[in-house]
Amino acid sequence: MTELDTPAPAEQFFSAETRAALAEASQKLAERLLAHTDALLAMTGDEDNAELFEHNAALEGVVEDWNEAVFEHTGTTPLLLDDSDDDEDEEDVEPDQVISVVSRFDLRVVDLDALLEAGRAAQERHPAELDESGEREPVDSAEQAIYEISREVGEAWFELPGIEMVAGARAYVVPEPPFEPLDADAEDVVTELIAPNGVATHAETWA
Repeated sequence: MTELDTPAPAEQFFSAETRAALAEASQKLAERLLAHTDALLAMTGDEDNAELFEHNAALEGVVEDWNEAVFEHTGTTPLLLDDSDDDEDEEDVEPDQVISVVSRFDLRVVDLDALLEAGRAAQERHPAELDESGEREPVDSAEQAIYEISREVGEAWFELPGIEMVAGARAYVVPEPPFEPLDADAEDVVTELIAPNGVATHAETWA
């Protein structure tokens, strides 16, 4: 039995009017249920489904009236009836579309000094968060320089100073079940950089 979260004043329920209404609704439910059962027992399976749907709809309406009458009398609803409006709303909501873009670029360092200089300049223009010591991460490696430049201008694989591209590839995948979303908080992010299960709709390669 489902009870009200906040009971209304007692005088609102168990009145002579609600008692009479419940008795009438119960009588109609009993009569409709017996008639419904007789109709079903008389069927052989050769009837038009429309007749069965009519019987079901008639019984459903009487059940809802009875459930409402119980609520009006006691403040509780004994039957948890489905809300067809809610079902329709849920059906109308389209699921979110997800597209996974997976890429990899292999780069060759041909001028480390030029790359480091560009990386330090990018860090000055767009400083990242300070480390635990309160200082910026020093740009003293090729990967740190590429990281700083990419933070500023995005994927600049074709324009990185002192770098030539060995090869690159990017795939656009529409995931299919079973689909495991990328875990941005994973301890080993490298293991997350793989194409998910799904259909690759587009692909690009560079060499």
